Amino acid sequence: MKKKKIKKATILVILCVTSLLVVVPFLWMIFSSFKNIEEFYVLPPKILPKSFTMKNFTELFNKAHFGTYYFNSLLVTTIQVITDVIIVTMAGYGFAKYKFKGKKIIFMTILATTMIPWVATIIPLYIMAYKTNSINSYFGLIFPGIADAFSIFLAKNFMETIPTSLIEAARIDGASEFKIFSKLVLPLTKPIIAVIVINKFIGSWNAFQWPLLVVNSDKYRTLPLAVAKFSSQYYDAYNLKMAAATLAIIPVLIVYIAFQKYFVSGISLSGVKE
Repeated sequence: MKKKKIKKATILVILCVTSLLVVVPFLWMIFSSFKNIEEFYVLPPKILPKSFTMKNFTELFNKAHFGTYYFNSLLVTTIQVITDVIIVTMAGYGFAKYKFKGKKIIFMTILATTMIPWVATIIPLYIMAYKTNSINSYFGLIFPGIADAFSIFLAKNFMETIPTSLIEAARIDGASEFKIFSKLVLPLTKPIIAVIVINKFIGSWNAFQWPLLVVNSDKYRTLPLAVAKFSSQYYDAYNLKMAAATLAIIPVLIVYIAFQKYFVSGISLSGVKE
């Protein structure tokens, strides 16, 4: 009994220390976004500001055109998440429940693309964007991220756990394929959809390399590019940097909190087969 208690206490201490290592920098960033610039040079440093001020945020939107960058990121990320969910769920359902020639070869080819480093695809993508006049446009930002192979793999594995007898029963009752997919399959796949949404949102929201190549105008600049540009222009404006980082993390937190109850079950069940 003593060994079990010691083991539990040790695990609890490790978890508490790990949580502090994660939470403290995050809280420091949030509280620092409300500080005046002078407070960053006070020793010893304090986590709480002397007085909370909103001028850092207003200065971001008034002087740094932060609203434009925020809108661009929201637009690009939202469209990519929606198209990714539609394409991935339909593809996963097709691979999981339909039989057709070349099914295994097509699926293995899609899965094989996950082993290709993203950096290796940048030049071909850029040439395609250049030849289609997609440089410096929303289309050029959005199109390369409308679907991803790994999410198709997750969706297929998850949908294989749905009993085929349910689908056959719906067909016997006269339901169309679209109705079966939209009314029967999709409600059962909420956990894996949550995983896909969270992964895609974070990936799209934090995307840096591709937007850096395809965009050279403030009109289409996304938030990660704006934060990098902002950091180089105002290298000593720590209060504004913290405000920008705080604003950038808010949508990610909202999406994770909204879908977190499905997230764990989606990850665990996506690897289970009938």
